[in-house]
Amino acid sequence: MSRDLSYDGLRGWLLIIIACNHLFGSFVTQFTRTPLGFVSAAEGFVFLSGFVAYLVYGRLAKNRTELRRKVWRRCLVIYGFHLSAILICFSLVLLFPLYVTHWSGFFNAANWFSNPVHSALSAMLLLEHPGFHDILILYLVPMIFLPFTIEALKRGKLMYVVTASLLVWLLAQFVTAEFLTTPFSLVFSDIKLNVSHFDPFAWQIYFFMGVVLSYLKFDKGHTFTFTPAVRVLLLSGIGFFLLLKHGYPQLMRPYYGGHGSASLLYQFNLLLSVYLIMHLIRRFSWLFTLRYPVFIGQHALPVFAFHCVVIYFLLPWSHEYTTAHWYWDLLVCASFVALLALPAKLDQLWRARSKNTRPEARRSVKTG
Repeated sequence: MSRDLSYDGLRGWLLIIIACNHLFGSFVTQFTRTPLGFVSAAEGFVFLSGFVAYLVYGRLAKNRTELRRKVWRRCLVIYGFHLSAILICFSLVLLFPLYVTHWSGFFNAANWFSNPVHSALSAMLLLEHPGFHDILILYLVPMIFLPFTIEALKRGKLMYVVTASLLVWLLAQFVTAEFLTTPFSLVFSDIKLNVSHFDPFAWQIYFFMGVVLSYLKFDKGHTFTFTPAVRVLLLSGIGFFLLLKHGYPQLMRPYYGGHGSASLLYQFNLLLSVYLIMHLIRRFSWLFTLRYPVFIGQHALPVFAFHCVVIYFLLPWSHEYTTAHWYWDLLVCASFVALLALPAKLDQLWRARSKNTRPEARRSVKTG
């Protein structure tokens, strides 16, 4: 099966949008922050990760051992990028303490100035989530359970998968990380439990939505084309969220609390957004196969990790300008997006080097 570059391109666009949103300027974010209602690019990134994960690893279902080995090795890679980004970021923060006030407050990183060793150990246990270093956890946690999900789907146990994901999501609405506060304080007395607003056990439902829709598309042949009446209904739903977002934003404020817990309203909005983007990919495929977003999307992990480090120094410096004039906001965003090519290129070179140094590659050179 040839690689569908539109998925890489979509992931690249999501990364570009996330990077721009994290600069918190006053102009660009008018178009990029939750443009389709409640959901943001972060929900889309987690959903797409699940969708592509099934497409990639679902082919290994006949070999259970190989499936688990490759998925869990990928989990280690995700964990490695997540942890490396945190440790590199805060090594630089401690070496160059330029914006301690910003980092302690807005970046939610006060623990690192109280006890960096305890903070690092807590980060290794996925219990320290300083600002912007929480998204990869939302990808990592459901990935751990992907082999069991694939095996169940291949045996036709779709409802088992859906029910399990819903039950975990429901449990997450009532059981939060707060119950860890007391045991955490006994082990790490100098720092506070610092977990993200985004609950990975609630957000797993976005990941498994992607997995299930990927299964229905690639294994069951669903094209998600509906009757004209249903299409009108779905597009009307999208239109409603667009009108609400851009016409009556004050009506949305009471529901923003559902962002971290993946509320039903956010789930519904995400599915409608996915339906809209599916149509956009079909009608404007060129937009999702542009070279730069595809390139960024093909190296998503290093790009995201890199952005998490750079933002700690770029945001405090640039915020005064990006909130004052639209052209500064546009310029800083464009420069930041261009800078994302650096980790992507380094990862491309690393992959090429690793491929050439594999034993099978050396053997083919000798026999050739």
